[in-house]
This record gives sequence, structure tokens and C-alpha cells, in this order.
Amino acid sequence: MFTESKLHLRHRQVFLTLIMFLRRRKESESAFTKLDLVDYFSLADNTLSELPRHVLQHLPHVKSLDLCRNKITKLTVDDFRDIQELEHLLVADNSISKIDKDAIPKALKHVHLGLNKLSTLNGALRELDDLEWIFINANNLKTIDNELPVKAKRISLIHAANNELQNLPKDLKQMTSLDSLYFYGNKLKSLDELDIAYNNLQSLNGSLRSLKALRYLNLTHNLMTEFSLQEIKGLKRLSVIDLSHNKINRGALMGLHGLLRLNLSNNLLQQIAPDDLIGLEDLRLLDVSHNHITTLEETSKTFLPSLEELIAHHNNITMLDKDFHGLPSLCMADLSFNKIQSVNYDLVSKSRCTINGVPSILKIYLQDNPVLCDERLYELMTVLESLNARVSGVSACAAAHTASPVLMRALNDALPEAAPVVVLRAGEPVQPSQLLYRRVGALIGHVLPEREGTLPILVEPPVTLPPTSSNVVVKWPDERRSEANAHIAHPLADHLRLRDKNDSPR
Repeated sequence: MFTESKLHLRHRQVFLTLIMFLRRRKESESAFTKLDLVDYFSLADNTLSELPRHVLQHLPHVKSLDLCRNKITKLTVDDFRDIQELEHLLVADNSISKIDKDAIPKALKHVHLGLNKLSTLNGALRELDDLEWIFINANNLKTIDNELPVKAKRISLIHAANNELQNLPKDLKQMTSLDSLYFYGNKLKSLDELDIAYNNLQSLNGSLRSLKALRYLNLTHNLMTEFSLQEIKGLKRLSVIDLSHNKINRGALMGLHGLLRLNLSNNLLQQIAPDDLIGLEDLRLLDVSHNHITTLEETSKTFLPSLEELIAHHNNITMLDKDFHGLPSLCMADLSFNKIQSVNYDLVSKSRCTINGVPSILKIYLQDNPVLCDERLYELMTVLESLNARVSGVSACAAAHTASPVLMRALNDALPEAAPVVVLRAGEPVQPSQLLYRRVGALIGHVLPEREGTLPILVEPPVTLPPTSSNVVVKWPDERRSEANAHIAHPLADHLRLRDKNDSPR
């Protein structure tokens, strides 16, 4: 019988193709002598039932071995005894059903065991600390728990699609260099929570679609640049997705019914398009803080009937117009540390916050936004309060006639249980009737809001104390404190001392 084998040999950068007609094994061995410098060797597309050890013993420095599309049934320790420098092993599309635990050389970087008949990896990959790619797709694997090389610092890809896996391996949490996972075509149905944070994942490649019971998905601190519904299509029980600390600059989750919380903070988003959020009628919390968003105008075109919390601080938003018109249930909006210069009075006209069915206040946080320095702030706050919305925040404003920044607080930062502060002209005595005067906004430096053309003016703490050059004194009205609370120091007692124009205490 003649045996025909087609060999692809690479000697350094030289490829050789040999067609051999071998009569005896002795002749075949002699054909491979003096090939100790070969680093690539292929016997793919043959009918080998086992590794040709008599050939491999002449290739001590081979780095790449391709035995794909043969009829190999097992891999043993003896198979690789003479090729311990092997880095790339390709044995895909064989009939391998067994691997000895210590069979594969420790120097291996890439292994392709796909399209075989493996029901277990038998710990064969566990100690391969130099592995970078693992292909174990299209086998009969039911679990790969405790099978992955957790000490491999450069592993970037695991392809385990089209197996019979029922759970994702817990070891994934320890493999922080991963950037590609393929787990589609498995039987991953019982998983309730999936935490694959702190990796280098760039894409999920549809690997999660079979996780029908998944409720919580944590993908924080990865390298994903976009995220779409196609990644999680069919996961009807998913209620929480954390995509924070990635590099996402666009995404679309429209139609993901049942999602309650979505965290997209610390990404590269510049805008939120209406199509991104269509169909999220159950969403209650949306966090897009620490991005590069310049406007929320498009949210007015999206209807999120259940959204209660909008977190968008640390962005580049410059104005608020009708941005909340599609958010009828909004109760908290944190827009601190933006560049908001104006707020439309109609902003909250279509929002009615309720907590457990009881009407409540929509809280809007505008910490460190220029709008808090607007001279019409009091008017804005009055209108918003009439619509059950309250503004809070502190901002550094430029005082009139000076370049020095002056702290300014919105009126609603006042503690509801705190007694009010009386502002009056220096030397003017405090009268109980003065405590009934109309409440106004916070003081901005020495510029006092003119209300009905008279002083004194009643404000609530915390306030900015006027500069010493002004003819104004801020006094703590002890008359309003009850005897029961007389021993309790007001939270601003140290700041609200009597002060005249010469800054001398009284």
C-alpha cells in the first residue's frame, strides 16, 4: 500500500511542499532528518489517527504545528514529549475525545481544539500560563469551571461557542486581560447574575443571548466602544445593566422591556439620541454622568414613563429647555458640574413626582453651574416651586465690582427645620414682626436682591455673608428658637455671627 501525505514545511521563512509516497515507516523517518531548525510544520488534511511521534522527534524547535482535519482521537503526554518549545497548536476538526492532563507543552500560546468530541478538558489548559487564545468551540463540553488558565496574564480570547455549557466559568472574573468572548450556541439558561467587570472586553459577540434567566449584567471597566440591543436580544428578564467605565460613544437599547437601571457613566457619549432609549418604559434610573454630553434636548422626544432618577452630572450641558417633557415621573435630576447657563421655566411642567403614590418634590441638583449666579434665579426658583420642583446647589460666582469669586447657594439648600436669618441695616434692632417678611433667595456677595424696595429681607440658611464693605449685618434671631431646642446649636451658628461694616463682633 502506498501512503500519500502532503506536507507544508517552513524552515525559518522558507515554505516547502512535499508529496511523499512512503512504503515503509523507516523510509518516512529518514525523510524528516536534519529538520531541527523547522519552526512551522503541517500535516493538515490527512487521515492520521494519532500524532506522528516518529516525525515530531526530529522537530525539537518547532513552534507551530497544524494537524487540522485528520482523524486523531486523543492527545497524550508522549505525543508532545519531543516538541516542548511548541507555541501554536492547531488540531481542529478531528475526533479528539480525550486529552491527558499534562499532555500540552507549557510554552503554548495559541491552541485550537475546536470541532472535536471533547466532553472535558481534563485540566489540560489550567497550567498553561502563556496562553493568549483558546478555541474550544463545537465540542461536547458541559462545563469549563476550573479549566481555564487563570494565571495567564496575556489571554485575550476564549472561543467556546456551540457547546453544551450551562454556566459561564467563574474563572472569568480573574482573567482581566480578556477582550473577546464567544459563548453563543450553548445552554446557558440558569445564570441569574453575570459579572465580567475589569477585563479588556471590546465586544460580547452575541455570547449572552442564551442567558434567558439573566437579571443583572455587570460589564464595568472594559474597553467596549458601543453597545446595542443585538448583544442581549431576547433577555427579557434583564433588569440591571452596568456599562460604566468603558469607551462607549454610541449605543441603542430600544425595545429592552423590563430594564430598570442602566448605568452608562464614565464613557465617551456626546449625545443621547431618541432611538437609543425607545421602548424602555420600565426604566427607573439612568446614569450618564461623566461623559461629554452637551444637551439633553433629545430626551424630550423620548417617552420614559417610569424614569425616577436622571444622573447626568459632570458633562458639558449648557442649557435646560424642555428636556424633562418625556419624563413624567421624574423625582431626582442631578445635573451638577455642567455648564448650564439657562433653565426654561417650562422644564418641569410635565413632570409630577410621586413616591408610593404620594405627590412629592422633584429635586434638581445644579451644583457648580453658572445658572446659580443668574440674577433671575429667585424668579426661576419661584416658578419651579409652584410646579413642585426644587433647585439645590452651590456655585462660585463673580461678585459685582470685584474679580473675587463669592460662594452662592440656592435658597432650597436651607434646612427645613432651621430657624430663619434676618438681614437688616447695621444698628437696626430686630423686631419679631420682621420675621414675617417675604422669603428671598441667597445673597450673592454684597448684592442684595431688591424686593419691594425695602429692607430688612428674610432669607433662609445657608447664606453667603456680605463683605465688610457693605452696610449690612446678618444676625441670628434667637427669638425664634423654641426653649426645647435652645441647647442645640444651629448648623451655621459659627458663620452667622453679628458683623457690622467694620467687622467688629457684637
